Amino acid sequence: MKCLAVCLSFALLSLGHAGQDESELCGDVPSIMLDAGNCLVFGNGLNSDRHLIEQTVRQTVSAANNLMPIDNVLIRVNISLSRTIPEIGIGGYASSSHEIVIFINPYSPAVPASLETELALALAHELHHAKRRRSVGYGSTLLEAAVSEGLADHFSKEVTGEVPIWSEALIGDDLTKWTSRLVEAGAERLHNHGRWFFGTDPAIPRWTGYAVGFELVQRYLSANPCQRASGLADEPAETFLPHSDK
Repeated sequence: MKCLAVCLSFALLSLGHAGQDESELCGDVPSIMLDAGNCLVFGNGLNSDRHLIEQTVRQTVSAANNLMPIDNVLIRVNISLSRTIPEIGIGGYASSSHEIVIFINPYSPAVPASLETELALALAHELHHAKRRRSVGYGSTLLEAAVSEGLADHFSKEVTGEVPIWSEALIGDDLTKWTSRLVEAGAERLHNHGRWFFGTDPAIPRWTGYAVGFELVQRYLSANPCQRASGLADEPAETFLPHSDK
């Protein structure tokens, strides 16, 4: 089938809340309404840079929705000294299909620059997770988790034009070796997520799961140039296996 000239099409478990009332979603705490019924809530103690954070969140949510509609997500921005990536001072996770938590370490020397670049990458990443959780879910196997992370990072790239640092943690022969090893172990249940993704096992390089997931999705996108991560939030992980017939 001939590709269209322009292919545009952005990832937690329940569809049941998709039409819920905005006031119920945001609760009684002070919130800032965003596009598509999404909202932003600042945690206690985060007083500086609120304007810049709000502006970045608003722009990222708008850009994400232009590519992949996602509604009714509560985005919390909280202070944390331990739940951030040291290199950038920012971290985050999608706690459900309708809530994202972004952590900022205000004492990190990387944060001023990260608010300009890494915040949008992290938020776009978690939005894709939230979207994916509404259909196939994040996954419970190593392969499923790696693909979910790879899709989220490709969506971040789609939204911002940048690539997260963890997606490029492996290159060359190392990337080839660990891609093969992860695919071989793909059915393994994620009893220890940190082993493949956070470097808790010294035998596996830090961020391997992210780099391999990004590579698997990249191979699929290269073979299917009209596809985008924004249109693949509900695609099963097996689609991205090497030599997949799908």
